[in-house]
Amino acid sequence: MQIILVMLLLAPAGGAKKVPELKTHLKAGRTKEALALLKEIGTLKDNHAEARALAKLTRNLHVKKPPEVLDACFLALKGIGSRKVTRDLLRMLDHSRLKKMEAVRIGVCRAFEGSADPDPKAVKAIRKLLRDRSDKVIAAAAETTGAYRHAKEALRKEFFKTILGIYVGTWNAKNSVNPELKKEKRRAEQKWEIVEKAMEKSLQLLSNVTQEDPPSWRRYWNKNKHKRWSDLEN
Repeated sequence: MQIILVMLLLAPAGGAKKVPELKTHLKAGRTKEALALLKEIGTLKDNHAEARALAKLTRNLHVKKPPEVLDACFLALKGIGSRKVTRDLLRMLDHSRLKKMEAVRIGVCRAFEGSADPDPKAVKAIRKLLRDRSDKVIAAAAETTGAYRHAKEALRKEFFKTILGIYVGTWNAKNSVNPELKKEKRRAEQKWEIVEKAMEKSLQLLSNVTQEDPPSWRRYWNKNKHKRWSDLEN
C-alpha cells in the first residue's frame, strides 16, 4: 500500500488527463480551445503518459481536421520531449496514408527535436528523412539534427557528414556551368533556396564552429573529422 502511494505521489502532475479533454474539443469542432490546450500539453515536460496518449491521437487524427491542429500536436510532442513516443512516431512514417503527407513527415521531425538524446531508431529515421523527396522535409530533418548539439560526438559527426554531403552537393549542382546539366542546375537552385539556411545552422550547431561557404565547410571536415571536436578552438 505504501509503495503504491509513493508511486502516485511521484507520478507526473496531471497524468494522462489532458488528451481526453483534447479529444472532446476536437470532436465538438472547438479548434480554438484545442489549440490552447495543446500549448498547455506541450509544457508537460517528460510526461510520458500524456505523450503516448497524444502520439496515438495524432496518428489517428482525421485528415479533415484543420492543418494547424496537426502542427500543434507535433509541437506539443516536441515540448514534452519524451523518448517513449519514438515507436508511435515511426509508425506514422510507416502508415500507408500518413507517410505520404508532407505535413506529417515534417511534424515527425519537429517531434524528434524534443529529445536531446534520440533513440537509435529515431536517428535512422532522421537520416532517411534527410534524403526525402520533399525539400521542406529535408530542411526540417536538418533542423532536427541541430537539436542534438549536446549529444555524443560520434552522433554529431554522423549527422554532420550526412548534411555536409547534401549541402555541398546541392551547392555544386546549382553553380554548375555545364550546359548539359541545365535541368539539374534549376532543380538544385530550387532546393538550395529551401535547405541552405537550415543546413548551415545545423552544421554550426553540431560542430560549434562557423565557416564562410560550402567549400570551407568541406575543408573543415576533411581536416578535423578524425579529431576530437571538444579539443578544437571555436
